[in-house]
Amino acid sequence: MARKSPGDVPTIKDVAHKAAVSIGTVSRVLNASDNVDAALREKVNKAIRELGYRPNARARSFVRERSNVIAFVLSNRIGLSSAYGRILLGIEEYCADSGYHLLFTRFRYDAGHAATELRLPGVLAARGMADCVIVGGTNYRNLLDALHSLGINSILLANDMADDFVPEANYVRYDDVGGSNAATQYLIRLGHRDIWFVADTSIPVYRNMHNGYISAMESSGLEPRAHTVALADDSFDNGHAALTHILEQNVQFSAVVAGSDDIAHGARDALREHGKNVPRDVSLIGLEQSGGARAAHLTCIQVDMAEVGRQLARLALARVVGGGKDQAPVTVPATIIRRSSCRPLRRGDSMVL
Repeated sequence: MARKSPGDVPTIKDVAHKAAVSIGTVSRVLNASDNVDAALREKVNKAIRELGYRPNARARSFVRERSNVIAFVLSNRIGLSSAYGRILLGIEEYCADSGYHLLFTRFRYDAGHAATELRLPGVLAARGMADCVIVGGTNYRNLLDALHSLGINSILLANDMADDFVPEANYVRYDDVGGSNAATQYLIRLGHRDIWFVADTSIPVYRNMHNGYISAMESSGLEPRAHTVALADDSFDNGHAALTHILEQNVQFSAVVAGSDDIAHGARDALREHGKNVPRDVSLIGLEQSGGARAAHLTCIQVDMAEVGRQLARLALARVVGGGKDQAPVTVPATIIRRSSCRPLRRGDSMVL
């Protein structure tokens, strides 16, 4: 670090450099946060004394005040899906009812970067801009570590954690595993044995659903069969391409569990093109994400995505009011909505219930 002239006033950055800690750590010490190790606190205070640093009272007052803003960050996604659109509406609804404003931004980052190397978007990097950050999309532990190091409160949507790390608190998840398991068990009760799972399991939520499907199949002594590689980026196109590929292999199947209703709609189109009728020839279930399952008479694993958003916002505001206190995790249930896309497996002229 270049030597300062006698007239230069030491900054918080100088304190962080001298104490060999992050600026966020210095900020937490200045604001008497309990979330600082005693040894680190002493290092910072020693650096403050030696440098003669005097924090700007106005700036410290601003930091301590609430901005009445919650930020929602969607990570590593091309756009806002139907599911995330409904989650965002739930967050906005809860924030508006509570007198809070909502900021939305997207953020792309690399899982291999250290937390200290992440170049956070302004809504995250600017200390005090948001009282709490809700983290959605495909995420990794390094982002959570970066937010923690800056003293930024955060709430996580845990379904899309790509590295399988989930903290002990401060998260919401919807029951993707249980929903998929229940949907598969429902098809088994209808007499189906050759059941395929279709979704891109490089996406964490679909990997979770795949695990629920496998558990249900294996517990019934059935062989899991799955198409888990994306053949198209668009969910509808991927469902269409996956079922086309399965049909071209001439494998036997009577039911499909799809990772989303868009995948299911694409699968239905492919079945129709190959002379197969839903549900006469193939029963079909999807996770309802776009809200279009009812119009298509699709049996679905239904999650109230707006409620997921409301719960995320509720935990975020609880952390703000509680001064950063950890909040117990919340699981939003998934339920099967039975519509006309499933039927008992036909055995000749009889129906097996």
